[in-house]
Amino acid sequence: MLASCSSDKEEVNVRLTLKERGRVDKAVSAHMDSIRPILQQTCSETFMDRVAVATDSIVQIRLEDEARLRARIPQFQK
Repeated sequence: MLASCSSDKEEVNVRLTLKERGRVDKAVSAHMDSIRPILQQTCSETFMDRVAVATDSIVQIRLEDEARLRARIPQFQK
């Protein structure tokens, strides 16, 4: 989730060993109580903006679909 906040950065593919995964899981579990409220606050603060972006995207796709379908309807000339 934190990585998704900055879409302008390059994606990094990291492969962890089983032992490293265990250490990461243990560290996250130990700090989850302090991390959770921060993540929830960030989510709450950005929720309406994310909904607006998603809605705009859906509306744009529907308008494009409508235009494509209307273009397929034969135009009758008088």
